[in-house]
Amino acid sequence: MQQIGPRVGMRLIHMTHTEHRGSTTYHYYRIQTAWVDRPSEGVRTGSLRCATCGDMVGFRLRSQARAKARQRVWLAIGLIATAALAVLIVITARMISSGSGGESRTLVPAALAVAALIAAVILFPSEDGVTLAPFRGSGPHGFKPMKMRVAWSKPPATDRPVRAEIVFHDADPPAP
Repeated sequence: MQQIGPRVGMRLIHMTHTEHRGSTTYHYYRIQTAWVDRPSEGVRTGSLRCATCGDMVGFRLRSQARAKARQRVWLAIGLIATAALAVLIVITARMISSGSGGESRTLVPAALAVAALIAAVILFPSEDGVTLAPFRGSGPHGFKPMKMRVAWSKPPATDRPVRAEIVFHDADPPAP
């Protein structure tokens, strides 16, 4: 799980290429980390220069409170989906044992609960309050790698040590 504090290491991912070997697909990317202070409240937008290609990549940086709130939302979605799935399993089991024949009615709600649970399991641990800026073509860039656990497990092997060029599109927040 991402620790959310007053500073964040924005991990800009640049996918360099993809290889297909048999039935397996391999994604290759470079990761650069840029440390920046979070705004005291609200959201700041800006751009970070990619060290691999030189493009400016737009981002949204949320305050510590908003980032934690987003993390809590994904946790709540996961817990609600788990509870709903458990209830649907019990209801389906009772329908089957009673022979009422209506167990197919629980299929769609169960599929939705599973989809929500999968989304929560993937997005909850990776939520750090940094996202791509909306309505911009990001090309081969992202702030969350496709295989997050691999990128997090060996950060020294994948991070590219460079001086980050960050430009904020809004005014500096007032000093506390």
